[in-house]
Amino acid sequence: MGRVFSQMGSMYAWATPDYLLDNMSIPQIMMYYEYGMEHEKNKATILTNQIAVGLFGAEEPKKRDYNPKPDKKAFYDRYGNVIKRIGVK
Repeated sequence: MGRVFSQMGSMYAWATPDYLLDNMSIPQIMMYYEYGMEHEKNKATILTNQIAVGLFGAEEPKKRDYNPKPDKKAFYDRYGNVIKRIGVK
């Protein structure tokens, strides 16, 4: 449990050993630990990707353009024969 407590302390500023022992159950501690480790893994992956872009010129994946207006023509081309309207044949 000492390693879990030390990892929790490095991930969460509020997670002192006294607080964990006095106010949290073991399942709660393990839940926070697992979520924190998942978050740290995601941060490491993002950092690694950014380093690869900076050092090796690797291309970042293209971000989708967000268009708030729907493309009605593309929608009806794709789903037009599936749409069912009450009272319309």
